[in-house]
Amino acid sequence: MRDELTIAVGELYQGIRHEHWHGKTFRQFWEWFNARCIQLVGSAAADELDELEGELLEVRAAIEDGGYVVPSDRLDERIEPPM
Repeated sequence: MRDELTIAVGELYQGIRHEHWHGKTFRQFWEWFNARCIQLVGSAAADELDELEGELLEVRAAIEDGGYVVPSDRLDERIEPPM
């Protein structure tokens, strides 16, 4: 995978940190994350897609561990700091 994509995946990890999202909604988080993933996939070459998919799945696992996966009826709730 090209350095640009590796850096962009690293920026995703930075971007999902809790301090960036306190007071914002889960919907805002998911809109940002989905748009960024679409950009990354769109900028990847065909031979990079499999590796990028694996990297994005790891970011998604970190998001799940961080508590950002919520039912659709909670998307407009504000994200609170972890206890």
